[in-house]
Amino acid sequence: MANVNYLGSYGDGINSSLMFRNKLINGGFDIWQRGTSQTSDGYGSDDRWLNSHSGSTKTASRQTFTLGQTDVPASPKYWSRTVVTSAAGSANYCHKRQAVESVLSFAGQTVTLSFWAKADASKNIAIEFKQSFGTGGSPSADVNGASVTTVALTSTWARYTVTANIPSISGKILGTDGNDNLQIVFWFDAGSSFNSRTNSLGQQSGTFDIANVQLESGTVATPFEQRPIGLELNLCQRFYQVHSAGSNSIFNSTFQSSTSVETQWIGFIVPMRDFNTVTLEQTITSGISAQSFNGTIIGTATSLQLGATSKGESAFRLYLIGTGYGTEAKFVFIGTNKVRLTNEL
Repeated sequence: MANVNYLGSYGDGINSSLMFRNKLINGGFDIWQRGTSQTSDGYGSDDRWLNSHSGSTKTASRQTFTLGQTDVPASPKYWSRTVVTSAAGSANYCHKRQAVESVLSFAGQTVTLSFWAKADASKNIAIEFKQSFGTGGSPSADVNGASVTTVALTSTWARYTVTANIPSISGKILGTDGNDNLQIVFWFDAGSSFNSRTNSLGQQSGTFDIANVQLESGTVATPFEQRPIGLELNLCQRFYQVHSAGSNSIFNSTFQSSTSVETQWIGFIVPMRDFNTVTLEQTITSGISAQSFNGTIIGTATSLQLGATSKGESAFRLYLIGTGYGTEAKFVFIGTNKVRLTNEL
């Protein structure tokens, strides 16, 4: 008899050996907590995917499959599109990558990357595997250009597989910050400085579409693993999570540190990767206030900040900085703002 375990809303068989074959998170591009498009460098749209460029520019965005389409099987809802405008320069580039937690992942093993992709015309991209030993202390240098593979795309959807041998980490030294990782990099545009990492891909403009990306152990590309959407969101929230209560967000009664600081402990949605290094994505300076229980604004709020050391495995502490708060109990009101916590690799 098969060993099947039931976990409520996450469905049957979540502990089956067939689950979690895919070591990438949000490989189906279902989760977009930050927004559905970005032109900036870094994290800014699809969860767990860093969309990077320098010199060249790009727009990364969410695209929606037509209901009932059969070009890409398993009925995915979204795909990732990167529109690249290349600018000549040896150090210019555009790529998309995901960092898998821990450089121990697949070290010394064979892996298979599979994905669906197309371009606006026949164009090559390059796939690179990179080992990063993290920061802090005296870590080993990154291992770039592992199993670099050129993939020839066409203007129609097709499935591609890349089998790679991930280098051993024997004799290597990890950084002390706990942020070592294995990176899977999709190169779209690369100046000559990156020739060794891209099989001399070269520079190009174009539109590059990717869907259903999977990384698994072994030499066989299995069908794309479809995890429950709630579970996939929780996996993303280990690295990035948003706290909000709608258009008039109010956090519970605060603890007063002084007449210029109100503090509030808030539980993480799920424990984050390393609570010691969680940061607030942006300091909030408008639309915030301290209010009495009857809604009267007390004092003048100037910013909402994350406590630098006031964090634990299950909660974090917000500081409402301002003046004239008084001593009575009150709420922290953040209006339409959202508290965005990041702990990415």
